Amino acid sequence: MKRKMLVCLILGLFVLSIAGCSAAKKDNAEKTVPKEAVSFKVAVLRGPTAVSMIKMMDAQPSLGDNVKADYLVEQTTDTLSAKLLTGEIEMATIPTNMAAKLYNKGVAYQIAAMNTWGVMYVLTNGVNINNWADLKGKQVDTAAQGAASDVVFRYLLSKNGVNPDKDLTLKYIASPVEQAQLAIAGKSKITVLPEPWVSTVISKNKDVKLALDMQKEWTRINGADVPFAQTCLVVKADFASQHPEIMTKFLQEYANSIDWANKNTAEAGELVKKHDIGIPADVAAAAIPRLNLRYMSSIDAKAAVEKYLQVLLDFSPDSIGGKLPDAKFYYQK
Repeated sequence: MKRKMLVCLILGLFVLSIAGCSAAKKDNAEKTVPKEAVSFKVAVLRGPTAVSMIKMMDAQPSLGDNVKADYLVEQTTDTLSAKLLTGEIEMATIPTNMAAKLYNKGVAYQIAAMNTWGVMYVLTNGVNINNWADLKGKQVDTAAQGAASDVVFRYLLSKNGVNPDKDLTLKYIASPVEQAQLAIAGKSKITVLPEPWVSTVISKNKDVKLALDMQKEWTRINGADVPFAQTCLVVKADFASQHPEIMTKFLQEYANSIDWANKNTAEAGELVKKHDIGIPADVAAAAIPRLNLRYMSSIDAKAAVEKYLQVLLDFSPDSIGGKLPDAKFYYQK
């Protein structure tokens, strides 16, 4: 009897041992099952809005196991807008008013973060302009009548007691390219230009001076906590909600990319050239300090974004889709 009990005990222990090993193997197998692969597209617009992303485009940092980001450089706002309308791109750097317009059309993209706080300047050649009132009675060359940059310039003039329709002459040039050419040739005495055209013109005509900084004037009028929220990073809403871990990692890397570009202007300029962003390396390096690149989460930037969009709404409702976006416009973890 004792022998039978001993045999039963040994057999029981053996069975338990086998079961334990099987469970351990199952647990290990479950741990080694790879995560489902996630691939998504990130688009940047060729030009200064791409500089914030340049380090990520080059280094392509890890965003998690089986996660792959494809970085695309779009040549024009129209081509990028078309891809956003069809939802084939998960993230993109675009003008903030363009983001609002898409959202108000029912295209489900949210602001994930802010990146560029204004790139607009007034240049002069042989004309002494020390303040906004000095523009009275002058001809000022600019571009894109009714566009966001034109609205902001008119807004700043008005806030300084200068009527943009009566106190000066705004001459609208076909494009910033042509504006820059006129300024370089000395045929434009006062011109409103964005970077990198500012750096291009200054490097090619030593008589051209930077007279007015539109970003500083915006902040002077509205306060340091409400800077000029010109360009942002947007994300497709369903992608953000389905992949919060990827979003956290991506935004961390994006903030690092912006910080790196600000601290390494020459190297960033070389990467801009390498990835065909449309700006010569030396011009990009000179322009970066005036691009006002700074990462800020969408929630922290909400007041600045709303102020900018309100100005556009007051002057040109169509530029943002006719209304201020609601709270869901701002991505929140």
